[in-house]
Amino acid sequence: MNLIADGGITTKNTLIYTKGAISLTISTDYIDGICLDVAYTVDDVFIVYDYNSLLLTTNGKGYFQTSTYNDLLHYNIGNKIMNARVVTLKEALEIYKNSNKILILGLSYQGDKTEQYTYQLLELISEYPNINIYLKSFNKEILRIIKETPNKAKIGVIIDDNNKEEINNDYDFYVINTYNINKDAILKKINSNRDIMTNLIEYPNDLINTYYLYGKYILYKLFIIAKEPKALYDTFKEIQPRI
Repeated sequence: MNLIADGGITTKNTLIYTKGAISLTISTDYIDGICLDVAYTVDDVFIVYDYNSLLLTTNGKGYFQTSTYNDLLHYNIGNKIMNARVVTLKEALEIYKNSNKILILGLSYQGDKTEQYTYQLLELISEYPNINIYLKSFNKEILRIIKETPNKAKIGVIIDDNNKEEINNDYDFYVINTYNINKDAILKKINSNRDIMTNLIEYPNDLINTYYLYGKYILYKLFIIAKEPKALYDTFKEIQPRI
């Protein structure tokens, strides 16, 4: 089992998607990597963000697609004890550049800037060839561009109930956001050295249910993207001798 911190490792004084959360991910032994969603401000700056947290922090006024980067810097995305500002993708890459852990970047539709966003992101990550970068998306235009443009990143598709057929197409990894994928299809991908990831396992009971649904072999091979990975880690240690 591989644990990926969604937005980074947090503490009472460190919230997700802050520089502190990214740094804590690197120094936490049981974590195998981090997953960060990447957006594009109106003035073409890449930021890493948690959509719900950013809207809550800014009272809905800091929506990145209609804000400049400087606009977003006026908001505290930390808490009352510790201030924090929105983090650019370049800042995240600089923090991560000496780490050997996985960095998963979620790419999403950016309206009429989607093509520009994708090409410029590929250009930016090319400056960090030593980082083990995975690029995931649901958007077909983004996936087409990153597959056709030479780059060192691993390319993955996000699968839900609306595009289950994507499991039959060739990617480096698959993010399974549905339980309606045939177990044999998952095994086939794993045995072909493809990575299988999921966002569906959030709580300890989810981990146990996944074991009963897919079995020990798949559970051990899964990359689990979670906002509270410590609870999953502790549960896995507890049940591991019994499975």
